[in-house]
Amino acid sequence: MIYEYPLNERMRTFLRLEFLFKNLRFGRSGDSPWHTRAAVDALLDITALLTRSDVRSELQKELERILASLEKLQARPEVDERRLEPVLAECRDVATELREAPTGIPAIVRNNEFLTSIEQRAGVPGGTCAFDLPGYHLWLESDSAQRRDLLEQWHGAFRLMDQGTALVLRLLRESADPVDEVADSGSFQASLDRATPYQMLRVRLPRSTQCYPEVSGSRHFCNIRFLEQPVQGERPQQVNDDVSFILERCAI
Repeated sequence: MIYEYPLNERMRTFLRLEFLFKNLRFGRSGDSPWHTRAAVDALLDITALLTRSDVRSELQKELERILASLEKLQARPEVDERRLEPVLAECRDVATELREAPTGIPAIVRNNEFLTSIEQRAGVPGGTCAFDLPGYHLWLESDSAQRRDLLEQWHGAFRLMDQGTALVLRLLRESADPVDEVADSGSFQASLDRATPYQMLRVRLPRSTQCYPEVSGSRHFCNIRFLEQPVQGERPQQVNDDVSFILERCAI
């Protein structure tokens, strides 16, 4: 099991976007109306998240920062330039596309009255059921191939954000140097090197472990408590035993 903890607001946004794009892809993978509902819900959440902040600009800045850091590695003799160059090219391509792409929510989604009608009801518990949105109900029961085609078009409108977010998080995860650690009586604290721009922490535990980490911290410090919940529905408690885990500090 892997638990991830972002160390700044930019990474929080990217992880949420990744989560929503995964939900969208899952919804697109099935033919049932419930798969399509899941995809539309994810699409509306993606739109809302991108509307609230200038995520595209943040993504572009992060890619350019990563690109500058990786370009510095080219001068090092121990670096395999044949492996590095494709990564640099991918970062340059995505950063350039983001810089040249139109700003704002894509028109195919922004000006879609059908999606707007669903969004207006989505905030009401159960507000998108058949009697509230009979047009939505009709579409959900239509040919699955047509629904998938339309979902593909809507997803494609956010292709750059999906691709860029996935690239940044992939490179960040690959940058980590795993270290074996032990949480004494379920508690672990560590200082982080102030000279290193840590962006995310990852905690690895065996799937058989019956506890989970609660992480707090900043770019300079982290605190991890391991909690267990023997009885479902009761308040989780910190474990009393030592917990062995792998900590990955992610930075580029």
